[in-house]
Amino acid sequence: MSSLPPAQGPDESPSDEQWEAFLRDAMEGGGAGAPKEASARDRLAAARVRRPRRPRCPRSGTARSATAWLAAAAPWTAVAAVVVFGAFQMGLIPVPRSSPPAPAAGSASGPAEAVSLPGGGTSDGDQCGTKGYHHFPLPAGATDVEPPSPASPASGPQLSLSHYGYAADPDGEGGIVIGLRFTTPGTKKPLRVSRTLGGEGAAVEIEGPDGLVAGAHGLPVSWPSAARESASGASVDVSDGGGGEIVVPAEALCPGHDGDSVARSLVPPADSTGTVTGPPPYRLVVSLRDPAVGTLRTTLGLPAGGGLLSAVNLVPAARS
Repeated sequence: MSSLPPAQGPDESPSDEQWEAFLRDAMEGGGAGAPKEASARDRLAAARVRRPRRPRCPRSGTARSATAWLAAAAPWTAVAAVVVFGAFQMGLIPVPRSSPPAPAAGSASGPAEAVSLPGGGTSDGDQCGTKGYHHFPLPAGATDVEPPSPASPASGPQLSLSHYGYAADPDGEGGIVIGLRFTTPGTKKPLRVSRTLGGEGAAVEIEGPDGLVAGAHGLPVSWPSAARESASGASVDVSDGGGGEIVVPAEALCPGHDGDSVARSLVPPADSTGTVTGPPPYRLVVSLRDPAVGTLRTTLGLPAGGGLLSAVNLVPAARS
Protein backbone atom coordinates (compact mmCIF):
# COMPACT_ATOMS: atom_id res chain seq x y z
CA MET A 1 0.00 0.00 0.00
CA SER A 2 1.30 3.44 -0.84
CA SER A 3 2.61 5.54 1.99
CA LEU A 4 1.61 8.76 0.17
CA PRO A 5 -0.03 11.02 2.70
CA PRO A 6 -3.27 12.54 1.62
CA ALA A 7 -3.50 16.19 0.56
CA GLN A 8 -4.43 18.67 3.31
CA GLY A 9 -7.36 20.12 1.37
CA PRO A 10 -8.88 20.43 -2.07
CA ASP A 11 -7.41 23.89 -2.53
CA GLU A 12 -3.81 23.02 -1.55
CA SER A 13 -1.00 21.76 -3.85
CA PRO A 14 0.89 18.53 -2.89
CA SER A 15 3.64 19.08 -0.39
CA ASP A 16 7.29 18.20 -0.90
CA GLU A 17 6.85 15.05 1.18
CA GLN A 18 4.02 13.92 -1.07
CA TRP A 19 6.10 14.40 -4.24
CA GLU A 20 9.07 12.53 -2.74
CA ALA A 21 6.83 9.61 -1.81
CA PHE A 22 5.30 9.67 -5.31
CA LEU A 23 8.70 9.58 -6.99
CA ARG A 24 9.89 6.83 -4.68
CA ASP A 25 6.85 4.67 -5.45
CA ALA A 26 7.16 5.36 -9.15
CA MET A 27 10.76 4.20 -9.18
CA GLU A 28 9.76 1.07 -7.35
CA GLY A 29 7.10 0.54 -10.05
CA GLY A 30 4.01 0.13 -8.01
CA GLY A 31 3.15 3.55 -6.83
CA ALA A 32 -0.21 5.15 -7.06
CA GLY A 33 -0.99 7.86 -9.52
CA ALA A 34 0.18 11.39 -9.04
CA PRO A 35 -1.87 13.33 -6.53
CA LYS A 36 -4.56 15.41 -8.09
CA GLU A 37 -4.60 19.15 -7.55
CA ALA A 38 -7.92 20.61 -6.53
CA SER A 39 -9.89 22.34 -9.21
CA ALA A 40 -10.50 26.04 -9.20
CA ARG A 41 -14.18 25.52 -8.28
CA ASP A 42 -13.22 23.32 -5.33
CA ARG A 43 -10.68 25.85 -4.13
CA LEU A 44 -13.25 28.67 -4.28
CA ALA A 45 -15.82 26.58 -2.42
CA ALA A 46 -13.34 25.67 0.28
CA ALA A 47 -12.23 29.27 0.61
CA ARG A 48 -15.88 30.36 1.18
CA VAL A 49 -16.27 27.75 3.91
CA ARG A 50 -13.09 28.66 5.78
CA ARG A 51 -13.23 32.46 5.28
CA PRO A 52 -14.96 34.23 8.18
CA ARG A 53 -18.11 35.95 7.10
CA ARG A 54 -18.11 39.72 7.12
CA PRO A 55 -21.18 41.66 8.08
CA ARG A 56 -23.02 42.90 5.07
CA CYS A 57 -22.93 46.62 4.57
CA PRO A 58 -26.35 48.14 4.42
CA ARG A 59 -27.47 49.29 1.07
CA SER A 60 -27.51 52.99 0.37
CA GLY A 61 -30.58 54.59 2.02
CA THR A 62 -31.24 51.64 4.31
CA ALA A 63 -31.19 52.47 8.06
CA ARG A 64 -30.01 50.13 10.77
CA SER A 65 -32.52 48.60 13.08
CA ALA A 66 -33.35 50.61 16.21
CA THR A 67 -31.98 47.92 18.51
CA ALA A 68 -28.61 47.71 16.73
CA TRP A 69 -28.30 51.50 16.63
CA LEU A 70 -29.02 51.92 20.34
CA ALA A 71 -26.61 49.14 21.25
CA ALA A 72 -23.83 50.82 19.28
CA ALA A 73 -24.64 54.36 20.49
CA ALA A 74 -25.13 53.59 24.18
CA PRO A 75 -21.44 53.95 25.23
CA TRP A 76 -21.06 57.23 23.35
CA THR A 77 -24.33 58.55 24.77
CA ALA A 78 -23.08 57.91 28.31
CA VAL A 79 -19.80 59.71 27.58
CA ALA A 80 -21.62 62.67 26.06
CA ALA A 81 -23.91 62.93 29.10
CA VAL A 82 -20.90 63.11 31.44
CA VAL A 83 -19.27 65.82 29.32
CA VAL A 84 -22.44 67.91 29.14
CA PHE A 85 -23.05 67.62 32.90
CA GLY A 86 -19.49 68.71 33.64
CA ALA A 87 -19.80 71.72 31.36
CA PHE A 88 -23.08 72.67 33.03
CA GLN A 89 -21.49 72.47 36.49
CA MET A 90 -18.65 74.74 35.34
CA GLY A 91 -21.12 77.25 33.93
CA LEU A 92 -19.92 76.81 30.35
CA ILE A 93 -23.40 76.15 29.02
CA PRO A 94 -25.87 79.06 29.21
CA VAL A 95 -29.17 77.99 30.64
CA PRO A 96 -32.22 79.91 29.44
CA ARG A 97 -34.17 81.28 32.37
CA SER A 98 -37.77 82.30 32.37
CA SER A 99 -38.51 85.95 32.89
CA PRO A 100 -39.62 86.95 36.39
CA PRO A 101 -43.37 87.32 36.79
CA ALA A 102 -44.66 90.75 35.98
CA PRO A 103 -45.69 92.77 39.03
CA ALA A 104 -49.35 92.88 39.82
CA ALA A 105 -51.25 95.53 37.96
CA GLY A 106 -51.68 98.66 40.00
CA SER A 107 -50.91 102.36 39.76
CA ALA A 108 -47.91 103.45 41.83
CA SER A 109 -48.69 107.04 40.95
CA GLY A 110 -51.21 109.14 39.11
CA PRO A 111 -51.03 110.99 35.81
CA ALA A 112 -49.58 114.44 35.31
CA GLU A 113 -53.06 115.94 35.17
CA ALA A 114 -55.86 116.75 37.58
CA VAL A 115 -58.09 113.69 38.11
CA SER A 116 -60.88 112.74 40.49
CA LEU A 117 -59.64 110.60 43.36
CA PRO A 118 -61.25 107.49 44.79
CA GLY A 119 -63.01 108.41 48.02
CA GLY A 120 -63.28 112.06 47.09
CA GLY A 121 -61.14 115.01 46.15
CA THR A 122 -59.09 115.98 43.12
CA SER A 123 -55.42 115.49 42.44
CA ASP A 124 -52.97 118.31 41.64
CA GLY A 125 -51.30 116.28 38.91
CA ASP A 126 -51.37 119.26 36.55
CA GLN A 127 -49.01 121.03 39.00
CA CYS A 128 -46.37 118.28 39.16
CA GLY A 129 -42.89 119.81 39.35
CA THR A 130 -44.22 123.24 40.33
CA LYS A 131 -42.40 124.88 43.22
CA GLY A 132 -44.29 126.76 45.92
CA TYR A 133 -47.74 125.67 44.76
CA HIS A 134 -50.61 125.64 47.30
CA HIS A 135 -54.28 125.13 46.58
CA PHE A 136 -55.25 127.53 49.36
CA PRO A 137 -53.19 130.76 49.14
CA LEU A 138 -51.16 130.72 52.33
CA PRO A 139 -50.13 133.91 54.13
CA ALA A 140 -46.47 134.76 54.43
CA GLY A 141 -44.72 132.73 57.08
CA ALA A 142 -47.38 130.02 57.14
CA THR A 143 -44.79 127.35 56.42
CA ASP A 144 -41.95 128.78 58.49
CA VAL A 145 -39.94 126.30 60.49
CA GLU A 146 -39.35 128.35 63.61
CA PRO A 147 -42.17 128.22 66.18
CA PRO A 148 -43.54 131.40 67.77
CA SER A 149 -41.21 132.95 70.30
CA PRO A 150 -42.10 132.79 74.01
CA ALA A 151 -42.54 136.57 73.97
CA SER A 152 -45.44 136.22 71.56
CA PRO A 153 -47.05 132.88 72.24
CA ALA A 154 -49.47 131.49 69.70
CA SER A 155 -53.10 132.25 70.26
CA GLY A 156 -56.28 131.34 68.52
CA PRO A 157 -57.02 128.16 66.55
CA GLN A 158 -53.96 126.13 65.53
CA LEU A 159 -53.44 123.09 63.29
CA SER A 160 -50.61 120.59 63.60
CA LEU A 161 -49.78 117.14 62.23
CA SER A 162 -50.13 114.39 64.82
CA HIS A 163 -48.75 111.68 62.53
CA TYR A 164 -48.09 110.79 58.90
CA GLY A 165 -46.86 107.72 57.03
CA TYR A 166 -47.65 105.20 54.34
CA ALA A 167 -50.28 102.51 54.89
CA ALA A 168 -51.51 99.72 52.59
CA ASP A 169 -54.89 98.05 52.67
CA PRO A 170 -55.52 94.26 52.26
CA ASP A 171 -56.06 94.72 48.52
CA GLY A 172 -52.51 96.02 48.05
CA GLU A 173 -53.61 99.59 47.43
CA GLY A 174 -52.16 102.22 49.72
CA GLY A 175 -51.87 105.88 50.51
CA ILE A 176 -50.24 108.42 52.78
CA VAL A 177 -52.22 108.78 56.00
CA ILE A 178 -52.01 112.14 57.77
CA GLY A 179 -53.36 112.90 61.22
CA LEU A 180 -54.74 116.36 62.02
CA ARG A 181 -54.68 117.92 65.48
CA PHE A 182 -56.53 121.12 66.42
CA THR A 183 -55.73 123.24 69.46
CA THR A 184 -57.04 126.58 70.76
CA PRO A 185 -54.30 128.12 72.89
CA GLY A 186 -55.17 131.29 74.74
CA THR A 187 -58.88 130.53 75.05
CA LYS A 188 -61.31 128.07 76.54
CA LYS A 189 -63.90 128.69 73.88
CA PRO A 190 -64.71 125.67 71.78
CA LEU A 191 -63.82 125.23 68.13
CA ARG A 192 -66.50 123.43 66.16
CA VAL A 193 -65.58 122.87 62.51
CA SER A 194 -67.91 121.40 59.94
CA ARG A 195 -67.47 117.73 59.09
CA THR A 196 -66.64 118.72 55.51
CA LEU A 197 -64.34 121.59 56.59
CA GLY A 198 -66.45 124.32 55.11
CA GLY A 199 -67.46 122.09 52.23
CA GLU A 200 -63.97 122.38 50.71
CA GLY A 201 -62.18 119.53 52.47
CA ALA A 202 -58.44 119.52 53.14
CA ALA A 203 -55.58 120.28 50.75
CA VAL A 204 -52.20 118.52 50.77
CA GLU A 205 -49.00 119.45 48.95
CA ILE A 206 -45.77 117.46 49.12
CA GLU A 207 -42.80 119.20 47.55
CA GLY A 208 -39.30 117.92 46.89
CA PRO A 209 -36.16 119.66 45.62
CA ASP A 210 -37.55 119.54 42.07
CA GLY A 211 -41.05 120.75 42.89
CA LEU A 212 -44.38 119.14 43.67
CA VAL A 213 -44.29 115.32 43.93
CA ALA A 214 -47.83 114.81 45.28
CA GLY A 215 -50.87 116.97 45.84
CA ALA A 216 -54.62 116.95 46.19
CA HIS A 217 -57.45 119.14 47.39
CA GLY A 218 -61.04 118.56 48.49
CA LEU A 219 -59.90 115.53 50.54
CA PRO A 220 -62.53 114.32 53.03
CA VAL A 221 -61.67 113.98 56.70
CA SER A 222 -62.31 110.84 58.70
CA TRP A 223 -63.37 111.80 62.20
CA PRO A 224 -62.97 109.40 65.15
CA SER A 225 -66.06 107.76 66.52
CA ALA A 226 -65.46 109.47 69.86
CA ALA A 227 -65.58 112.93 68.27
CA ARG A 228 -68.00 115.30 69.94
CA GLU A 229 -70.59 116.13 67.31
CA SER A 230 -73.24 118.77 67.33
CA ALA A 231 -76.87 117.77 67.73
CA SER A 232 -77.34 117.88 63.97
CA GLY A 233 -74.11 115.99 63.31
CA ALA A 234 -72.98 118.70 60.89
CA SER A 235 -70.04 119.91 63.01
CA VAL A 236 -67.37 118.39 65.23
CA ASP A 237 -65.85 119.86 68.38
CA VAL A 238 -62.07 119.70 67.91
CA SER A 239 -61.11 121.71 70.98
CA ASP A 240 -58.41 120.45 73.34
CA GLY A 241 -56.47 118.43 70.79
CA GLY A 242 -59.30 116.90 68.81
CA GLY A 243 -58.76 115.92 65.19
CA GLY A 244 -59.20 113.45 62.36
CA GLU A 245 -57.36 111.80 59.47
CA ILE A 246 -57.01 112.33 55.75
CA VAL A 247 -55.60 109.96 53.15
CA VAL A 248 -53.61 110.90 50.05
CA PRO A 249 -54.21 108.03 47.58
CA ALA A 250 -51.66 106.79 45.05
CA GLU A 251 -53.49 108.59 42.25
CA ALA A 252 -52.47 111.91 43.83
CA LEU A 253 -48.77 111.12 43.41
CA CYS A 254 -46.90 112.55 40.46
CA PRO A 255 -45.56 110.11 37.84
CA GLY A 256 -42.42 108.27 38.94
CA HIS A 257 -43.19 108.42 42.67
CA ASP A 258 -44.64 105.86 45.05
CA GLY A 259 -46.35 106.41 48.38
CA ASP A 260 -43.92 104.50 50.57
CA SER A 261 -40.84 106.34 49.27
CA VAL A 262 -42.53 109.72 49.49
CA ALA A 263 -43.69 109.07 53.06
CA ARG A 264 -40.16 108.10 54.11
CA SER A 265 -38.87 111.37 52.71
CA LEU A 266 -41.21 113.30 54.99
CA VAL A 267 -39.31 112.25 58.12
CA PRO A 268 -36.50 114.59 59.22
CA PRO A 269 -33.06 113.12 59.96
CA ALA A 270 -32.15 112.60 63.59
CA ASP A 271 -29.12 111.49 65.61
CA SER A 272 -28.84 108.51 67.95
CA THR A 273 -30.62 110.43 70.71
CA GLY A 274 -33.61 111.24 68.50
CA THR A 275 -32.68 114.89 68.13
CA VAL A 276 -33.59 116.34 64.75
CA THR A 277 -30.47 117.36 62.86
CA GLY A 278 -31.96 118.90 59.72
CA PRO A 279 -35.02 119.33 57.54
CA PRO A 280 -36.65 116.34 55.85
CA PRO A 281 -36.03 115.80 52.11
CA TYR A 282 -39.69 116.55 51.29
CA ARG A 283 -41.94 119.25 52.72
CA LEU A 284 -45.52 118.36 53.62
CA VAL A 285 -48.12 121.14 53.91
CA VAL A 286 -51.74 120.56 54.92
CA SER A 287 -54.24 123.39 54.80
CA LEU A 288 -57.97 123.84 55.26
CA ARG A 289 -60.52 126.60 55.41
CA ASP A 290 -63.54 126.64 57.71
CA PRO A 291 -65.83 129.54 58.78
CA ALA A 292 -65.64 128.44 62.42
CA VAL A 293 -61.92 129.23 62.49
CA GLY A 294 -62.48 132.81 61.36
CA THR A 295 -65.35 133.25 63.81
CA LEU A 296 -63.26 132.14 66.79
CA ARG A 297 -60.39 134.40 65.76
CA THR A 298 -62.72 137.39 65.54
CA THR A 299 -64.06 136.61 69.00
CA LEU A 300 -60.48 136.72 70.31
CA GLY A 301 -59.84 140.05 68.60
CA LEU A 302 -57.66 138.46 65.90
CA PRO A 303 -57.91 138.86 62.12
CA ALA A 304 -60.24 136.25 60.67
CA GLY A 305 -57.65 135.29 58.08
CA GLY A 306 -60.30 133.78 55.90
CA GLY A 307 -60.73 130.92 58.34
CA LEU A 308 -57.52 129.38 56.98
CA LEU A 309 -55.34 126.95 58.95
CA SER A 310 -52.15 125.21 57.84
CA ALA A 311 -49.55 122.85 59.21
CA VAL A 312 -46.14 121.71 57.99
CA ASN A 313 -43.85 118.76 58.75
CA LEU A 314 -40.79 120.98 59.06
CA VAL A 315 -39.43 121.24 62.57
CA PRO A 316 -36.52 123.34 63.89
CA ALA A 317 -33.18 121.56 63.94
CA ALA A 318 -31.16 121.33 67.13
CA ARG A 319 -29.13 124.46 67.72
CA SER A 320 -25.45 124.12 68.43
